[in-house]
Parts: sequence; structure tokens; C-alpha cells
Amino acid sequence: MNHIIPEQDLHSVLYQVKNPVRYVGGEFGSISKRNSQSLQFVLSFPDLYEIGMSNTAIKLLYRDINEIPGINCERVFAPAPDFEEALRMRSLPLYTLETGIPLSECDILGFSIGYELSATNILTILDLGEIPVFRKDRSGNDPIVIAGGPAVTNPLPFSDFLDGVFIGEIEGDFYQVLQKAAEIKKGGGGRKDILNHLSTSTAFWTPEGDNRVKRDLWNGFHLGKSQRPILVPSFKTVQDHGVVEIMRGCPTGCRFCHAGMFYRPYRQKGFAQIIEEVDFLVYNCGYREITLSSLSTGDYQNVDKLVRLLNHRYSEEGVSFSLPSLRVDSFTLPLLAEVSRVRKSGLTFAVETPRSSWQRGINKEVSIEQTIEILREAKTMGWRVAKFYFMLGLPVSKGEDEVDYILDFLFETWRKTKIQLNVNIGTFIPKPHTPFQWAEQLTEQVSLDRIMRLKSGVKGKPIKVGYHGPFSSYLEGVISRGDERVGKLIYNAWRRGARLDAWDDYLKRDDWKEVLASASWDVEKETCRERNTEEKLPWDRITLGVTRTFLQREYKRSLSSEMTPHCLPECNHHCGVCSSENRVVESVEKDTIEKETAGKGDSPDRWWRILFAFEKKGKAVYLSHISLMGVIERSLLRAGVKVRYSKGFNPKPKLEFAQPLSLGIGSIGEVAAIEIINFQEVKIFISRMNENLPSGLKITRAAINERTAGGRKPKSLMALYGGAIYQVFPSRENGETDLKEKIEKALKEQDYFGSVKVTEETGSEEAGEGRGLILTVDSTQTNFHLLKFLDALFDPEWFHSRYRIERLMVHTRTGESYFEDFASSQN
Repeated sequence: MNHIIPEQDLHSVLYQVKNPVRYVGGEFGSISKRNSQSLQFVLSFPDLYEIGMSNTAIKLLYRDINEIPGINCERVFAPAPDFEEALRMRSLPLYTLETGIPLSECDILGFSIGYELSATNILTILDLGEIPVFRKDRSGNDPIVIAGGPAVTNPLPFSDFLDGVFIGEIEGDFYQVLQKAAEIKKGGGGRKDILNHLSTSTAFWTPEGDNRVKRDLWNGFHLGKSQRPILVPSFKTVQDHGVVEIMRGCPTGCRFCHAGMFYRPYRQKGFAQIIEEVDFLVYNCGYREITLSSLSTGDYQNVDKLVRLLNHRYSEEGVSFSLPSLRVDSFTLPLLAEVSRVRKSGLTFAVETPRSSWQRGINKEVSIEQTIEILREAKTMGWRVAKFYFMLGLPVSKGEDEVDYILDFLFETWRKTKIQLNVNIGTFIPKPHTPFQWAEQLTEQVSLDRIMRLKSGVKGKPIKVGYHGPFSSYLEGVISRGDERVGKLIYNAWRRGARLDAWDDYLKRDDWKEVLASASWDVEKETCRERNTEEKLPWDRITLGVTRTFLQREYKRSLSSEMTPHCLPECNHHCGVCSSENRVVESVEKDTIEKETAGKGDSPDRWWRILFAFEKKGKAVYLSHISLMGVIERSLLRAGVKVRYSKGFNPKPKLEFAQPLSLGIGSIGEVAAIEIINFQEVKIFISRMNENLPSGLKITRAAINERTAGGRKPKSLMALYGGAIYQVFPSRENGETDLKEKIEKALKEQDYFGSVKVTEETGSEEAGEGRGLILTVDSTQTNFHLLKFLDALFDPEWFHSRYRIERLMVHTRTGESYFEDFASSQN
């Protein structure tokens, strides 16, 4: 089958679906290479693009797999329902973003699964990609379907659909396993040969096997090459910032936390490696907001010194740093001051449970006194809101209702701080491979009743309570601790239309409930019951390195409120993970790393303004205006252009555009301006920017002039805007022969005639465009919106499947080009 070029083959579809840029690729850093002899690996995070491209692991896997000789790695994400329907109506397969390969033509489709509620998305991707959903139905010509990630350490619910699951950290041995798979293909081996080879890995689980599978762990986290994600999304993702993982694992050992077990032992990077990665994210990717990520960032050694150093080094660029996952007992006031220096990020406290004895039971102390002290100080620094997280149903409460205790905690905190509290309530879900894997889970109804009482209890107070849906938590529990029987539930729910179950807007509760009710076994009883610590569990074939004896001991300690000390290079609780090869690694700094800077920011007296014209074509046509602003902003930083920022809480570059262009319309004549503090030669500016723009954007012209304090303030580009010229040309044969007459008639009927002129000209025979229309719009006389006008006049899908619209230029109110006006505005 021919590869799909979405901007050509699906223009009329993309024009109509929400966020079409999800489906076109072409981002800065994307890799497009075709080689039929190479192993074709397709990487997927089974959720919407904006979720998948928020996942740092996907970006790193994409880079690393593409660096393996003999492998091409491309991406695919779950489609939203509108795009899925459009593909099915046209009998088109789901395809990769890089070269449009139908998924059925790849060798390996690998899912990185971060949460259980993406299960039905996996089936959508398989089916829409024309790959048999059930592994038993796949033959020698079908791709191998594998998965990895924290949510499949119990693979049994997925065993009907996956050929295998890799357990552990992918950077360990898996890349060597993949390289050998590429060699097998090059040598003429087929699907069975490659799958047999994958199965030789001790970390690879297969449904038919009975071997013990042991988690793979990467010993080079603190030693290896810096983690440099090259992909930069072209529109705002859910987590729209650069991420540096400063520590993997966590020393605390919270007993409910699956990630804490999955990533044991904790390992910390040194300052030099962290700075190298931040440098890359700022200067090579264009991020001004950086998250220092870990399961418990405050436990990183000398974290306050690290943030102080980073603030000093990057303050000139307006870069801010956020630290999620800060425990209250690791939160210091100096650290709070450093985090707030450039841009105030959210202030979040994961309390989990309010009573001190219950906190000891989960192995995590959150002193209300220290919480109040931190909030009082934060308030003096300008914070007005704090977030709190609590869980209902933790086994440490021994069945006691937590609602009144949570309310008491919140009321005392508010009385003593007078700060707005936003509270999120979740339902505890017992996770495999944790000390609480045997615990009971609240039923949906019990959880909902407690949440509603909490919401009712804060009425009249400046405390907002939000919550994770109890049914979603119940469903997550079904999959998390389920066995092979759960696969049938997932399939039946998917057949009824279940999609994107982690999204409240998409979750089909009624369909899921009917599927669960019709099961041949009592799903709620089996899901929510407490397990005996000696009974066989579905995931017993798999070990994360932590011994069953340790987990049993921790479960007993939790019920008697006994704490276990933090993990240390030398500890006395021996969980089973550490060995001569796998061990705790703490950051050891030999030298302070500083960066000499030429100045302390932009001069208040002198700067430059650059006017530039650019094209927006191809894949970039599907960028919204707000996404385009973000792309240009990051491209400027990548190109080494130091921009002037606005003042205030959230500084923004002084970037402006002449007139926003509607999504779906191309252009060869857009105009924008940016204020900068380092002089740029025009030719160098154009060259550097074009090297750092994603596919479809290209700067064609630029001019620069100097500005000084007290000089004449230039008019904004939008204030100067006077009109534009558009071209409408056929993109395929059999267009309307009387298109000009229809448009002119509609213009007269709607009183636009005179302010919008229509002329006809012959297009380029080389480009095969035939005859096109030129529409000249005088915006000083009308608020004419071309796209809305044409969509009202013609059936949108019919029109956009036959015609393309391109803006040829924008001009000022005097009819001059912006560059003529710009030349006369030097002060």
C-alpha cells in the first residue's frame, strides 16, 4: 500500500477534525528515513498525541531506537473519535507520523503503557492499523506487538492482545536485544525468528512461557550519555515543558507506590550531567520552563543548591524551574525562595492521609505544622493557592472513614494560613509488586459517598474539592490486579465503543458497567477483596527485584504504623534489589559549575526590532495561531536570538503578528515582528531561524532597526493591518467551472462586494494547479472572514477536497507592504 501523506491525502478531513496537527508529524527533531532492509519499529503511547508527547520516555525511546544501526523508529498515537471515524469511513489505515506507513507494514509495534486505562486504546490502534487484535490471529506477515512500562508489570489482562511484554527500564539490555533483531531481519529472518530472539531476554514475558521474568535495570542512569529528547511538539501538550530526570527511584519507600518499587534502587545524577541536559533543552529545544523530575525531587541531595545554580545560570534567558513531587518533610524555605525567582509554578502537597499514625503506616510523614509554616512563607512570596492530594481507602485506616479527619486537616491549615486550598481526592488502588498488593479496594459507591461528604463539608470555605472519578479508579483496579479473564472485558467494552477511558469526557461508564455486569464472574468482589498474603497472584511469574518476604513484612508494619527507614547506600532492611551491580547512587559534586554571563538581562535603553516575513505551508497549515506563536518562540531560543520579555507574573516574548491566519489556510506572505537584545545580521537571522523551524515554516525576508528608550513607539502590526490577498486554486480535477460567479454572487448578497474583489488567473502548469481565483480583501471596509464565508457557501468537505487556499500577502492600511512602513519607523 502507498504511504499516506496526510497534508495531501487527508486535507479535507484534517480541516474538520479537532487539533489536526496531531496527525501530520513534521515537528522539530522528527526523523524521517525509509529503508526496506531496516527493521521497522513503530513506537506508540496509546493515548492522544498531547498525552503521548508529554511523556519523556517516548521522546527518549524515539531518539535511542533510531540510533540503533539497522532500525527505523516512527510514532503513532491513539486517534480521537472524530479522526478514527473519518479513517474508517474512507477505509484508510492508521499510519505513522514520520513517513505515513500503515501500521500493518511495520515489523514491531511497541507500546509504552503508563496507565491501565489505556487498554482499549491499544485495541483501537491495532484494529485501525489493520493488525489483528488477538495475537492468536496473527500470521507471519503481521507485526510483532509488544509492550513495556509501569502499567504492564501484571501483563495477564493484556495477554490476549500482546505477543510479549518487556519488564523494566528499557535503556538496560533491550536496545542490544533490538539490535540483534535488526540483524536477524537483515539476514532474512521473519516474524517467528525475531519473536523467538526477543523471548531469550530474561526480562521478556510471553503469554505461553512459564519462566520467571526479572525486571531489567539500567546501571548507567548516572553515568551514561545525557538524556536528550530531540522531539519538540508543534502544539501545546498537556505537559508543555522540558523535563530533566534528576533522580530515578525514591529513597522514601511509600508502601502504596508502584513506581517506587519499579524504579528501585534510587539513583541520582550529578550537577554536571543535569546542567548539560538543561542546556540542551533550552538552547537546542527552545524550552523556557524546565521540570526537575523525580518521584521525590526534594530528596535529591543539595537540591536547593542545584536550583540556585540553575537560576543563576539561566536567569538571562527567562528560564524557570519547577520541582514536582516535593514531600513536605523535604521542602525547605530556601528551596521555596529559589523556585519562585523567575516564574511561580504550582505549590503542591501530596499528604495522602491526614492522621500521623496513618502516615506512618504508608511510610510517609507530612507534618501539619511544617505544612502551615511553608504556606505562611509562600504567602509572603506571592503564592495565593496551594494544592493538596488525599487518598481514600488506604489500608492503614483499617476501614475507618477518613472524611472528618481530612476536613479537620484542611480547616486547621486554612485558619492558620488564609490561603486558597484546592484539594484533589483519589481512591486508593492496590498495585501489584507493592506492600499493599494484597489490600482491599473501596467499591465505587463507598468511595463516591465519601467524596460527596467531603465536597459538602467544605461549603462556604475557600476550599475547592475535585476528585478522580470513583468508577475510573474501580476500573483501573479491575485491570491492575486482574487475570486473563479481564482481557475479555476489555475487548467487549472496546467493541461497544469504549475509547480513551482515562478521559472523563470520553469514558463510557454505562457501556463498561453493562460489560462488567454481564461477566461470568463477580468482577467487583474479585477486584475489591483483600487477598491472603500467601495466595497465588496473577503476576507471580514476574519479579521487580523486591522479595515477597520484604513486601509481606512491609504490609504487616503498615498495619501497626511502623515506619521503615529510607533507602541508603548502606541500609538494614534488605528489600532484595541491591547487589554488586544494582545499588543506590547519590550525587557527589566535586566542583561548582558556573556560567559567565555578559550582562544581567536586557538593556532598558537600547534594543532592536526585527520584522520578518514567512511561509506557512504543508504540515504547518494545521498549526493554530496560538501553536504558531509557541513554535516561533522556541525557534528563536534555539537560533540563539535573545528576545525582550514582558514584565509580570508570567513573562512573554515581545512577539507580534500582522494578522492571525485561520487553521487550514497556507501562506507565502505572513508577517511578524520580535524585539531582541542582541543585534542580528539579517542574513544570519534568516539562516539560523530556518535551521530551527519545523516542517512547513520558512522565513523569506527580514529587516531590523534599532529602538531606544524615549523614542517614538512603533504602531503594532495589527493596528497597521489593512487587508490581504488570497488565492483559491484547485488541488484536483473536476472542480467547479463557475466558482468565480458563485463567489461574486454571494459577495453581492452579503454586501461584501467592493471590499472583496475576485479576479481569475492561470496557475502554474508545472505545479498542475490549473486556473485559480485571486481574492483581494480590503479590511478597512469589512470584517470579512474568508474561511467562514466559503464554508457557508459550499459544503466544507467537498470544497476542501478540491481546492486549496493560500494567503499571498498582507498589507498595511495605506496599501504598502509592512517592510516599507518598517523602514520609515526607525527612531
